Amino acid sequence: MQTAENALLPAFGVMFVRLYHTSESPYPVWMALFCFFSGILLGTVWVNRMGASLKEEITGLAPLYWSVHNVKSSVSAGEMALLAGRRFLAAGMIWLSGMTLFAVPGLCLAAAFTGFSLGFLISCMTVQAGIGGLALFLLSVFPQGIFFLPVGLILASWSLSSENRLHGAGFAVLLLLTAAGTAAELWINPLVMQGADMLLH
Repeated sequence: MQTAENALLPAFGVMFVRLYHTSESPYPVWMALFCFFSGILLGTVWVNRMGASLKEEITGLAPLYWSVHNVKSSVSAGEMALLAGRRFLAAGMIWLSGMTLFAVPGLCLAAAFTGFSLGFLISCMTVQAGIGGLALFLLSVFPQGIFFLPVGLILASWSLSSENRLHGAGFAVLLLLTAAGTAAELWINPLVMQGADMLLH
């Protein structure tokens, strides 16, 4: 009896993986989308539930490129390496997760975190700049978002694929896009944010 149970457990595990980790099944896509939009909702609610005093402090906690008052004219090599390392680490974790049985859960976790971050940032900027907060947010992710968006979408498609391929050459290209996005975030985006001064005053 014990032997039969031990034989059935791997079979159920295989069935679960085939159900939630195949390109033919719609469930992984809907799960990832649900986690993404749930994260946005949670981030928005989190900010709106803050007290008035905490909301007033949000502007001081905003990232460096949010405000024209904090725009730097130059970026050190250490800052570039630190930010690039974070971006490469995030991409690498999703890439490695996509080759395991935890590809879909890992993607859902990344989607929830991304959604929460977006909801939090948009809400913070709305507190900071009122109705112009949405426009300010769009400016704050330009032009680096042009590079980061395809990286995220391609990594997501790999995680949802049933092939579990290495995609070595493709991932190298994604790292180049990530590096380009990081450079744009540090050197071009501050110039864009300088032009958004009217949204803050």
